[in-house]
Amino acid sequence: MSEQKKTNRRMFALIAGILAISMVAASIAGGQMLSAQAQNSDDPMPVDLECETGAEVCEQEIKNVVQSVVSTSGTATVKVIPDKVSVTIGVETRGETAEQAAAANAELMEKVLAALRDLGIPEDQISTNWYSVWPVYEMRSPPCIEIYPQPPECAPKNEITGYVASNSVTVTLDADEDVGKVIDTAVAAGATSVNGAYFFVSSERQEEIRGGLIADAIANARSRADKAAAAANMEITGVKSINLNDMYFPVIYKELAQADRGTSSSSTPILPGQQEISMTVQVTFRMS
Repeated sequence: MSEQKKTNRRMFALIAGILAISMVAASIAGGQMLSAQAQNSDDPMPVDLECETGAEVCEQEIKNVVQSVVSTSGTATVKVIPDKVSVTIGVETRGETAEQAAAANAELMEKVLAALRDLGIPEDQISTNWYSVWPVYEMRSPPCIEIYPQPPECAPKNEITGYVASNSVTVTLDADEDVGKVIDTAVAAGATSVNGAYFFVSSERQEEIRGGLIADAIANARSRADKAAAAANMEITGVKSINLNDMYFPVIYKELAQADRGTSSSSTPILPGQQEISMTVQVTFRMS
């Protein structure tokens, strides 16, 4: 190997060492960590890199191989009014036999469903939530002569005294509809239970919100990275990786007071309120 090539290789190694040490030693204000490293996996440094044309070209080749990155997080938040609400309405009946309890339940539930249909609620917004029939037991003592000790057949026993049938449906509405009127109508038609109101964000609306928050969170991360790079006299040149955190869309539950369940002449007032939705991303940017 010529004396010029040996000199160039020594110069290359010296410059690479200086650059690597200076990059690792740099720190970024505001809690952001700046890492300068030779890429070992996706951007490996060539072992036999030779500079044929002098020190300036060697320095440029080293800058192209050794890459700096800054990792930061970005957050975006938005307040959302739920666009859907669901309420569970139930009917419970009793009978001496299971058949009697079930028949009475079916008759009463049909009255409730008819009242809901009269409000203009379509069938695809009403779904069965629960249905069950079970026996009712009571501890009874058979008639026996009061003697001691009592014979085994005189011991108290659990006996079936009747049956209970329970059926409930869930009604899903747009949040801007009068859910209080739906509840009052169902109770007036014979419903025996109402399980509050659940306000939530529909799947379609969730996708819209998610898309907007992802863009805003990445923009927030980029703004942080730009400030970090500027503090180190560098600039952002690209993105190495992005990690998106899952988003949580809470469900708002509005419990109904007993006095609100159809006992008033006015419609039961139920308001959804707002939900605060947040999105966080972790982004690693390339710098030069």
